[in-house]
Amino acid sequence: MPRKSKLIVSVVTADIVHSTHYSDDSRRKINTVLKKSFDELVRTYPDSIFTPLAFRITAGDEFQCVFSNVAQTLDLLIYLRCSVAISKVRPLISFRASIGIGGISVKAKSNPYEQDGEAFVRARRGLEQLAKRRQRLTKLITDMPEIDSSVDIVLLFLDRLQKGWTRAQWEAVKWSLLGLTREEIAKKLDVAHQNVTKRLAAAGWQEFKEGTEFIRELLEKAFKP
Repeated sequence: MPRKSKLIVSVVTADIVHSTHYSDDSRRKINTVLKKSFDELVRTYPDSIFTPLAFRITAGDEFQCVFSNVAQTLDLLIYLRCSVAISKVRPLISFRASIGIGGISVKAKSNPYEQDGEAFVRARRGLEQLAKRRQRLTKLITDMPEIDSSVDIVLLFLDRLQKGWTRAQWEAVKWSLLGLTREEIAKKLDVAHQNVTKRLAAAGWQEFKEGTEFIRELLEKAFKP
């Protein structure tokens, strides 16, 4: 389908799962973890960030950011989830995230909550849908229903896998996302490479990787520059 030549971005609007279960002190720590994790994301994928992460003042458990690399959005989101999950905050930090893909009409700002456009509307709509389906973690909405339905089936599977990951599994997945071998990951984590293999196998990493690759390729074809 031919697309108009306009700036297309992906907006991620997210909220913390079971945020009311954390104390005020833990909530402050979670905000700090999110900021540090996003800073790490920026350093790791500097060319993919359009607008940095910001928290919504009227909703203490919500945050938002904008990515310029639409096809890579899910990879960026998973990397952010990994960095947040392996923090020292307990219980493990998890967040629902809605990805809205489309145009941006107000872009000369540093705060995503001061921006506007199709992508923002879709991200908001997706988060509202996730609020009604508490077992889900991720939603993606574009202007093409046929893509949305295909992606949603895969995300249903990926969400199910993520919800069962332990801190050790999130840690192994994080380095795998960056393309490190199991031997290289083992050195970073100071464990035997067999332990890394077991962690990734228990996480369903191979299947998870194939699912994210399917979504990435689908978005690359649909949103070619």
